[in-house]
Amino acid sequence: MKKTIIILSLPFVLLASGCSKFVEGYDKDPNNPSVATPQLVLSAAELGLYSSYTGQLSRTAGMLTQQLDGTASQQLAVTKYSIFEGDNVNDWNNIYNNVIQPANDIIINYGANNVHYVGVAKVIKAMGLGLATDIWGDVPATEAGMGLIDGNVTPKFETQQAVYTYIQTLLDEAITAMNSTTGENLYTLGADDYIFGQNSADEAAALAKWTNTAWILKARFANHLSKKDAQGSATEALADLSHVTDLGDANANYGSKTNEQNQWAAFATARANDLRDGAFFIDMLKANADPRLPFYAAVDANGGYSGSIPSSENTDASYVGPYLASSTSSVPMVTYVEALFIKAEANLRAGNAAAAATAYNEAVTASVTKVTGAAPSAAFTLAYASETALTITQTKIMTQKYLALFTQVEVWSDWRRTNIPGLTPNVAEQATAIPRRLPTVQDEKRYNAANVIIVTDIYEPVWWDK
Repeated sequence: MKKTIIILSLPFVLLASGCSKFVEGYDKDPNNPSVATPQLVLSAAELGLYSSYTGQLSRTAGMLTQQLDGTASQQLAVTKYSIFEGDNVNDWNNIYNNVIQPANDIIINYGANNVHYVGVAKVIKAMGLGLATDIWGDVPATEAGMGLIDGNVTPKFETQQAVYTYIQTLLDEAITAMNSTTGENLYTLGADDYIFGQNSADEAAALAKWTNTAWILKARFANHLSKKDAQGSATEALADLSHVTDLGDANANYGSKTNEQNQWAAFATARANDLRDGAFFIDMLKANADPRLPFYAAVDANGGYSGSIPSSENTDASYVGPYLASSTSSVPMVTYVEALFIKAEANLRAGNAAAAATAYNEAVTASVTKVTGAAPSAAFTLAYASETALTITQTKIMTQKYLALFTQVEVWSDWRRTNIPGLTPNVAEQATAIPRRLPTVQDEKRYNAANVIIVTDIYEPVWWDK
């Protein structure tokens, strides 16, 4: 069974993502291992995570928040809000087959002798479930991804509220496991851990980064509940962030070989005319004289930088720039910059305006420095990173977070919670609203009919958005 899990998982990573590619080091034929190990399964789970966080779901979120614009084919349909139950089946299956299932395999089949791997697997599982529930609402959680383990291929659907509780439990358990000094560990995190292990001096350093990421995730999911409990969510997020330092970001990392390409670069090659940066996003960068512009946008057909207006099919506009779309660019999934913006927002809700301003200023400065490789100019800092307790506002925080988290699904979650920035629905399609979720995928309606909770209305808010 353990060999089968590896063999089944890895092809699905490619099929589900369409344009996803392997990362450096995966040219050693992991599809035919002589012995299955938690190391191989972890690599498979991380590849699935890469595909989920940097593939079609991020493109869809970017188009719905007008950071991006679809200019042909499926991407144009998304821009027109023509989104149907068959469109994201691969994305759903990738999360459950290639993220949650291998994470469960590590936890259940290797957990007794590999407590540190269990901790990392639970962080990965939480990331997969968090992405699924934020996009689809009520989803399988506690019974999900168990088909190759206990034979349950029809897991129950659970309310988003219950899923959020489960995610926080997973992250708490992950933190405990990764910091355990008593459990057995037959294997050591290393090159098999593409997110942190390959870039850390030793396992202890990698585990510290994973633990830091878990605390940021706890703050992220706590902060998502701002509509449900403004003060309680702020208090919880700030408590989580008290454990966070700048240890390194959880990125999707790519290699230098042809079959290890960054997904944004691969998409540009395979679907050259399908996607461009959005006019709303590019115009905002230009208006701010934002130094991130040439890093977020490639040079357009006219030698400058421009975005595409929804439904204009403007393929002369800029594509995603080199910071995210060069062949070896790392793509952020969970970052310290995000943690700083959460800290700013939560402090403001909690009535700590001075602390909010400080965190906000640090976040903007850190983002510009990260993206461009240089600290922002004095003029930019004065205009956009010099807030005080008297001047800081939610609009300023969320607008700069929108710019900092370019192409991340989290931007769609933020917009749904706050309605910032103020977006106008696609005028060309006479739309009156922007989609707030994706419809239940058709595979669940076909093959899990007894349990599926069906939502077809893409304008129906998920639980935390009500």
